Formats: sequence, structure tokens, C-alpha cells
Amino acid sequence: MAKNNFTTLMLLFCVPALTWAQTFTNDEYGYSIEVDDSFQLTRNNNATYFRSKDSDRIVIIKNWPGLDADTARDYLQQGYQDEHIALVPVSEPEEINAENGKGLLIDIQGVIERKLMKGVAGSYIGNDGQGIVLVVAGSSEDWDKLASMAQEITASIKFIDGVRGPDARDWYNMLTGARLSLRGASNDKSRREDLDLCSDGGFLHRMSTSALNESDSGSVFGFSAKTRSGSWEIIDDAGKSRLLLHYSNGREESAIIEDRNGQAFLDDQRFYMTRNNRCR
Repeated sequence: MAKNNFTTLMLLFCVPALTWAQTFTNDEYGYSIEVDDSFQLTRNNNATYFRSKDSDRIVIIKNWPGLDADTARDYLQQGYQDEHIALVPVSEPEEINAENGKGLLIDIQGVIERKLMKGVAGSYIGNDGQGIVLVVAGSSEDWDKLASMAQEITASIKFIDGVRGPDARDWYNMLTGARLSLRGASNDKSRREDLDLCSDGGFLHRMSTSALNESDSGSVFGFSAKTRSGSWEIIDDAGKSRLLLHYSNGREESAIIEDRNGQAFLDDQRFYMTRNNRCR
């Protein structure tokens, strides 16, 4: 379980009044963040939520150990959707400083828990393999007041020692709503495999091949594709994380999934991880 420490700090802003902030430290995933004292911690399992005591303002932190730069940018640019939130980018990502790491920040609009929201989303990567995705949002009418506070929150990320590699629970959270793609081995560029993992526990597995055959009469292009579906889960297998696919026809497949320097490997094959738009 993550160990959460809160320290109350006084922060002096540009205006004469004083305001309070709290520092949330996650020793397990190796980061800290400062959140205004008007927020309360309300959930800390798959993600960390801070909710305003008297408004719809919300801060969401998703732990993502091993997050790499390409996935971080894609996550922001492609938007995100699950059963609780749907986010759409409305600007281009901009770099943001983070102590012992780096980050990207983007303006967003969307629906969070059935409420229309406006805010910012950031993806952060620590120098020692830490990774988080951060959302700060509020109602559209409230955003002008919240914007300066959101800037303070997004700029307060610090990465610390204590990070560990992703376990089965982390992989489940990272893969929910993701697409794993295999572009073909070095000697087989015509093959493509896409695995869309949905938040409702279902998956879509599409395998396609293409070929260009030359003959005396000209070139002939061929293409074939097959899509299968079922349910998926991540289990712990002797300390390693295993992806299980239960196909609707009763067949099962599995593979050990690993993070290698920010890249996802299934049974030693590199898969590219992006957000998918096929799950609804």
C-alpha cells in the first residue's frame, strides 16, 4: 500500500493574503505534490483523488511507473476515456519543469463523473523511472478562478527516491483503455497486431497481413484481417505480471508483460502502447 504523508505548509502568493497548502507524498511511487488546503483526499487505490470541500474542483493523479516520453505525449494528445472520465485536448503539449524529472502540460475539456469540466492535464516522468498523469479541473464557470491555483499545483511535482517497477495492479491500471501494437518482426513488415484493452474487462484482438506480389502481368496487393474478442486480466505469476486473454470461443492465451526502460514487452516482443478509441 502507498504510504501517504501530509505536511501543512504556509505559502505566500503575489497577493497580500496568506493561503494554506498540503504536501502529499507517495513514497511507494516516488513523488510529492502540493495541493491547496481547500481539497480533501477522497480516494487512494487505482488513482489518487483530491476533491474541493465546497465546489466541483478535482485533482486526479494516476500512478504510471515506467512511463516513457512517447507514451506520455500520446496520452495527452489523443485524449482519454474510461467509465469515469472523458478528456479532450484543446491545445498542444508544452514542457513543464519538475524537480528530478520532466513533464508535459496541455489544456483539456471533458466530462468527469458526469460533470462538464475545464482544466489541465500533465504527464510527468522522473529521472529514476517514476511516472504519473495529473488532471486538475473544475466547472467551466469556475475555471478563471481555478487556473492560477492549477498552475501552482502542476508546477509543484517533485520526484523522490522509493520508486519500484510496475506490479500486476500497476499494469492493469496502465493497460486499461490502452492499445498494444506489434508492427511486425524485422523480416515481416507486412504483419500488424493490435490489442485493445477496454475498461469493462473486454478486449478486441485484430491481426492483419498484407502482401504485394509481383508478376509478369503487374503487381497484386492482398490484405486480410481477423478480429476476435473476449475478456482480459492481469495476474501475478511468481513475482512477474502476466496478461491473460480469455477468448469468447473458450481459448486462452497469456504472456509475461515487462517494462524495459519505458518500453512494454510481451514475452520478449516489443509492443507499442497507445490510447485506443475502439472501446466505448
